[in-house]
Amino acid sequence: MTKEQIIEELKKSAKPYEEYYLDDEILSAMLSYQNPYEFVEPILEIISTNPSVNFGMPGDLVHFVEKFYKKGYEELLINSVRKNPTSHNILMLHRCYNDIKNPNRNEFAKVVKTLKNDKSVSSEIKNIIDEYDWD
Repeated sequence: MTKEQIIEELKKSAKPYEEYYLDDEILSAMLSYQNPYEFVEPILEIISTNPSVNFGMPGDLVHFVEKFYKKGYEELLINSVRKNPTSHNILMLHRCYNDIKNPNRNEFAKVVKTLKNDKSVSSEIKNIIDEYDWD
């Protein structure tokens, strides 16, 4: 499968108000791809643009992107949350924040503080942020 075919399949699996299902064939294609990191940004975009999809707790896509933890994933996640915060990418950000040794930890807290003070961010997203400990 090409990168574009894989991304298209990932997008097709995002169905509103349904649980996200990652086909084993697609996951295998992603893992065997020459540079699987190339899927991190498209996956984060799928998550941030589909707030009504149940991606799991945290789910297959999160487990995949977390393979690139401390390898550039966090920076892409921060950008995704800033651009379009959702309940799921805030959960993902908090998972990173929980690592007290992560050099980006202060940046994670700064992102959520900025969102909390942004009048354009919905009260629903602000309430989700408040569900987590950021201190």
